[in-house]
Amino acid sequence: MRHAFSFPTHIREAVRAHVQRAVTGLSPTRFAQEPAYTAALLARLEGVAYDGPDGSVVFKTTNVDSIGRGAAESWSGADLAITAEIRKGDLSVSKAILAQAKLGSLEELPPTERGRLVGQIREMRILTRSPKVLLVSFSSRYHRTMT
Repeated sequence: MRHAFSFPTHIREAVRAHVQRAVTGLSPTRFAQEPAYTAALLARLEGVAYDGPDGSVVFKTTNVDSIGRGAAESWSGADLAITAEIRKGDLSVSKAILAQAKLGSLEELPPTERGRLVGQIREMRILTRSPKVLLVSFSSRYHRTMT
């Protein structure tokens, strides 16, 4: 998808470094349950990823409600939402992603949980073209992937 302006390499690298610091700075053994890990990651991602002469990128994060009547996870399929507010001079664009967090690998998911994940992805696809799945692995101290 084309944007209102190009993203210079140094801005993309700053954003990538910001995300990498957030992800690698969390120990899955200290946040062993999915809701705790998701909340901790979102807290680390929130804020300025880049602010310089070529513009700014600011992340705003949301931990999607999963409990209670009308909880957003039940109709959106998402555990988390991340919005990037990108500015360059008078131009600005907001980009958002929805993601579902899962502990372990997709291959390790029991069949019922795998089917539930597929349903959650379908729900997210109603709201966005590119839903994400955040896999939290305990096999490596700092290994996480977003697909």
